[in-house]
Amino acid sequence: MKNISKYLGAGLLLFTAACSQTQEGDQYTPNKDDAKAIHFIQSSIQKEFPQDAVQGVINVEIARPGNKGAYKVYLATKDDDYELFSVPAEATIPDGSHSVTIPVEVDLSNFVMGSNYKTTLYISSREARPGDNAAQVAQYSDKVTLSATYELEWETLYRTTEEGEEIPQLATYHYNGYYSGRDSGLEVEKAVGANIFRLKDWASGVTFKFVLHDDNTCTVPAQSIGYYNSNYNEYVYVADMAVYTGNDSAYASYPCTFDGESTFSFYLIYYVSSGYFAQGTEKLVFDTDIDTTPVVEIAFEGIETTSTGFKAPKLHFSPNDYTKYYKAAVVAGDITADTERQQEVRRQLIDDKLEAVTPVVTLHAEDASVWNVPSGNYTAVALAYDSIENPCKLYMQRFTNDPSDEYAPRSLEFEFYAPENNLNYSPYNTLVWQMQTANVAAMKYLCVKTAVADYLCEALGMTLEELTASRGYDVPEEMIAQLNSPEGRGTAFNTLDEGSTYTLALLMYNSFGDTAFVSKSASTFGYFAKDFDRTKTLEDFIGAFGVTATVDVDSQSSEKTFRMDIARINDRDVLISGMTDMRDFAPQLKGYYDKELHMLIVEPQYAGMYNGAYATLGFSNGLSIFWGGAGMAVGYIGDTLYWASSPYSAEEVNSYMFLLFSTPQASSSSYLRQYAGSKTYSSLKMKPLQQASAQTAARGAESRTGSIEAGGQRFTTYLTGERVAVPAKAAGSAAATAKAPAEGKRLRTDLVLHTR
Repeated sequence: MKNISKYLGAGLLLFTAACSQTQEGDQYTPNKDDAKAIHFIQSSIQKEFPQDAVQGVINVEIARPGNKGAYKVYLATKDDDYELFSVPAEATIPDGSHSVTIPVEVDLSNFVMGSNYKTTLYISSREARPGDNAAQVAQYSDKVTLSATYELEWETLYRTTEEGEEIPQLATYHYNGYYSGRDSGLEVEKAVGANIFRLKDWASGVTFKFVLHDDNTCTVPAQSIGYYNSNYNEYVYVADMAVYTGNDSAYASYPCTFDGESTFSFYLIYYVSSGYFAQGTEKLVFDTDIDTTPVVEIAFEGIETTSTGFKAPKLHFSPNDYTKYYKAAVVAGDITADTERQQEVRRQLIDDKLEAVTPVVTLHAEDASVWNVPSGNYTAVALAYDSIENPCKLYMQRFTNDPSDEYAPRSLEFEFYAPENNLNYSPYNTLVWQMQTANVAAMKYLCVKTAVADYLCEALGMTLEELTASRGYDVPEEMIAQLNSPEGRGTAFNTLDEGSTYTLALLMYNSFGDTAFVSKSASTFGYFAKDFDRTKTLEDFIGAFGVTATVDVDSQSSEKTFRMDIARINDRDVLISGMTDMRDFAPQLKGYYDKELHMLIVEPQYAGMYNGAYATLGFSNGLSIFWGGAGMAVGYIGDTLYWASSPYSAEEVNSYMFLLFSTPQASSSSYLRQYAGSKTYSSLKMKPLQQASAQTAARGAESRTGSIEAGGQRFTTYLTGERVAVPAKAAGSAAATAKAPAEGKRLRTDLVLHTR
């Protein structure tokens, strides 16, 4: 069983195990290794009834993994509207059946049009033996939320223009989940007698329904997006988080709101029955009255070489339909932040008195021409005039005319390397980079694990260059001076995780504000189970050991030492004490000796109580956490014991922590999204105590880290250190800049299905 970690947001851990469906019917496939003892097949069911109906039925299914013997289940309801739903006090799964259908009668006589009535159906008690193959896993739900409403009559939504004309309401939808891009001109319909809306021709041609409440909050019920995913043989569904999880408290972390004017913001999840693809905030914007303001867009399209060999900047002026004409010119310097200079240029353009670098020209249409200006820093300006020839706004675009690349920021060298004869360097926890630059006046950098970089770009909807610009760290001026020197500069990121891949991104600025972007990835060395000594016996693992480990607490890492004891239980099993450095939590855990692989295997297990919560040993790969299906191995390389991912682990994990739950049985619904002591342990090395004094002494090196927050969680970023600082060699390389994605809605092909 896999669950998404803290890096994906606290709310994710609440719903990754939910199996929320709106369609009715038998969806349960017995599986002795992946089934719950007794459970509802769905976590929520929503049903619409005809408006003239006074009584209705919602069919609910309860399932078990086995099919032998009759099995009795007792039921109860809860929530404000429970009196409207008639639920049998008990139900029996017949002998030979995996499930039973329970009819829940709904009293519709007092329903109000557009309202949604809910109750939650619980299993209050059950027989002790559910049948064959009973396993415990939180893939299915102990409760189901039922909701009932009337079928709705739809009509076109109209709006009134400033001139008093009634016209159909159109809208633009901004996709950021299963699709990316946007659709404009979508028709909007409204349910008769209720604040329930739907978009026509949304996503793959279906409608998109949502409810607007009096407090400007919204609900997005579960609905098909109209796209059939052949990999899973079912349609993809979308819903807001509260509907998906069956828990209204999810709106606190994942809101759906209306700004009261024209913009709706929905936090949505796209899913199939076996997991979800993508999640994030998407926006719907109602069209308002057309803006007739004259606008002139200006774009610098680089340096162009004319037929005579002359190189000059190409400027593209694009007026909108409400611009009768515009006056254009190029002025010296960057005036985009100088309000006083802007006002002066505007007045001089109106009075035909502007003395610019170029002559002022009056243009009536789109124009893309080269402009004859010397090398340097400039601002292209355009003063727009409306239909009655009133001067309006001054538009600007700064650019650099640099035909000989004398101003462009450049990376002449950018490499990771291993320094020789440096006692502070270890390839297992340090990455050293060297660089030489030219024309760089300022620089930002960002160093994170590569998997985290990929996730941040996806979650925040940014390119790596944009992420570095907005969340990166400034490089000090003295270091930039060294980077620009003939010798260049090198520095280090230290106390990193072993066997991990990191990405370093650098955004360079020249004195004019032009940028160049480079990034590179490198990996630290690691210890792996395949390298363990296959001659060691169980006796070699018994005793007291001095431990050195990297301990992360709230995104801050440091190297700690503590003692761990391993005692024999029998010829296979061992008892491990001291897997933490905490005085208030010292669990005793079990492992077993693998005779074929000559290593200890430690897997998820209950670890006792911590501050009133139930602790379970869990594992992480840096982006996800696991309390099932993963584990670590302990083995010898030389005379040292190392912890590495178990050969039997379904996921490649590199650290462990003690996850806290509200119940003894670990599940997504009971996970408290906390660790004992907020601590994660990685890079463990162990020496028998008689050998451990020198090797386990802490180096005293605290990692230099920062953080980025996204989705309510904090991501560790790494700061440059001074432990390794050497000159870099000069070499030639070209800087690359990232390009913005094209506009328009498009089906995404890079989606990853996260299993529950």
